[in-house]
Amino acid sequence: MVSRTDLETNVRDMVAYDILSKPLSSLGQKAARRRDKLASETAKLLREGDDFERVVAYVKKTDEEKARTLREGIDAFTEAHPRYGGILEGMIQERRMHSNRHLYYAVNQGFNLGAAEYRGVMRDLGLSVIEADAMYPHLMQLSERLGKAGEQSLRSILL
Repeated sequence: MVSRTDLETNVRDMVAYDILSKPLSSLGQKAARRRDKLASETAKLLREGDDFERVVAYVKKTDEEKARTLREGIDAFTEAHPRYGGILEGMIQERRMHSNRHLYYAVNQGFNLGAAEYRGVMRDLGLSVIEADAMYPHLMQLSERLGKAGEQSLRSILL
């Protein structure tokens, strides 16, 4: 096995996490959209009085107090104190320089990650050895189909 520095190991693991997170996130977002669509359709079916006995489904309205949004608060303040509200709006509109620090990382050409590294980060995410072994090829195929960035693509993280 190749001896790697801690820095090399960290960067390689970050690349593996990034590559694996793309298809998992994509699937999760797709599942959430489909679930939300089904929820709307289910609520409609409940209103129409469809019969069911093998599942539980009902709509319940709850009243809860929520804080104003920032915009609602500013609008209320401006209405109550027009003079100061104008000053506040002006302050909000001012631009300011903001500095961010980003960590950029990638794997150099010819030093691709191995299956063991991907499976290792999958195990670190809580999958068993058997689950990681079974899911690995499918996740890599899905990642390729989705056209997500490869290992040599430069990535960045806001620090």
